[in-house]
Amino acid sequence: MAYKVLNSITLKIIKDNYKSVVTDMLTVPCESKGKKTNLPTFLIKNLPELNQPLKVINAGKSKKVITVSNNSKAGLLHISPQPSKNDPTFKWVNYFSSLVLDAISNNCKDLCIVLNAELASSPKLVEIAARTCESAAYSFNATKNKTKKLNSLKKVTFLVDDSHKKDASTLKNSTAIGFAIGEGMNAAKYLGDMPANHCTPKIIESKTKALKKDFPTLKISSLNEKDLTKLGMGSYMSVAKGSIEPPRMLIIEYKGGNKNDKPAVFVGKGITFDTGGISLKPSGSMDEMKWDMCGAASVFGVMQTIARLKAKVNVVGIMACAENMPSSKATKPGDVVTSMSGQTIEILNTDAEGRLVLCDALTYVKKFKPSYVVDIATLTGACVVALGKHASGLMANDQKLADKLLAAGEDAGDRAWQLPLWDEYQVCTKTNFADLANIGGGREAGTVHAACFLSNFTQDYSWAHLDIAGTAWITGPKKGATGRPVPLLAEMLLK
Repeated sequence: MAYKVLNSITLKIIKDNYKSVVTDMLTVPCESKGKKTNLPTFLIKNLPELNQPLKVINAGKSKKVITVSNNSKAGLLHISPQPSKNDPTFKWVNYFSSLVLDAISNNCKDLCIVLNAELASSPKLVEIAARTCESAAYSFNATKNKTKKLNSLKKVTFLVDDSHKKDASTLKNSTAIGFAIGEGMNAAKYLGDMPANHCTPKIIESKTKALKKDFPTLKISSLNEKDLTKLGMGSYMSVAKGSIEPPRMLIIEYKGGNKNDKPAVFVGKGITFDTGGISLKPSGSMDEMKWDMCGAASVFGVMQTIARLKAKVNVVGIMACAENMPSSKATKPGDVVTSMSGQTIEILNTDAEGRLVLCDALTYVKKFKPSYVVDIATLTGACVVALGKHASGLMANDQKLADKLLAAGEDAGDRAWQLPLWDEYQVCTKTNFADLANIGGGREAGTVHAACFLSNFTQDYSWAHLDIAGTAWITGPKKGATGRPVPLLAEMLLK
């Protein structure tokens, strides 16, 4: 199934006559100098009724929404100071989000946004605008009954004057790309926001296979607990042992490039709920552990984006799903298991379970002979402490791959920050009782130590690790999944 929120986001070239625009809300960006907002001269010229007294229905420091007279076909006129072209991307994301939320708060069904010369001259900003409009329109209602409230907004149109007619094809393509990335973000958010009892590994399997209906170019298969055991994934299975819910590994293949091109491979951690296992977590905020599968959710989202755009790339997406629970069958601290690679692992802490699932998945993907592999995981609380919610942590065994990911993050406004993966840190994996330990080094460098563990399973290919523990969801009163790092991954592929 597809996860679009808006029915359409389109771009339309029009002559400089906005009185002809039929919409519930017409948004016009304008320059802001200090506390004074300057109306564009074309707006005063084409909507002379603005010189008349107007009723302000919503006012703030940075914007105002006003009712225009009946001479205009726009129900509401939204005048809003925009960021400057050189401002950081997050300011543009916040700007377009605010436009969508204002339209929704006024129960608008459609929204028209004028793209002035500054915006129309930047295809990347148009892409970000379309992506943000789709993403901002998302709200979670899947498990609501009496408080369910659907957003009114169904359509967004970007308006560009005909002086940019020669750029119409490029701008429309940017709009389509942004819309598809926004859809992928919403798919990731939807899967991430689902409560754990509504989003078990088997339910994720069902939802993933249902993608074939809307995206027939995707090849989707799955491995059950018997398959995983037969493949020798003792590390993966050690995480799933304590739960009544069986694990599933989903494999999504997309072949849009040349037949002989090696695929990019994305591996997503999909712990559908993480209690910590026998190494039980504190109860406070444990409900947020339903988001411990946001790595898999981002793979779920980006594969739809690529299929929607019919991108000319070959990609394999892996969703490594399991539930980590304490029980009489659960793995115990001190247990030693054998991974698919043949390396034995002493499990010193069952709450360091994501890396135990990922290490077998990272061994499995060698069969695809990848051009590069990126794993995406809500892996360590230490990454939240280090980088907060603004940047994902990045570590890699290939600097060229790391540089490409960093550049993609900057271009997409979905930033990552590189942390070291030096040999000195590898001491954290040493133990007297197995080839590797799943934790080590005490409280220091927890994010790097997790990546060091994974690096022991990625020596045969170019690999990068994204720790998205701080970026994949927002905590607090407005808690929810963010859809990151779908924009970064899409940018990496589409480049």
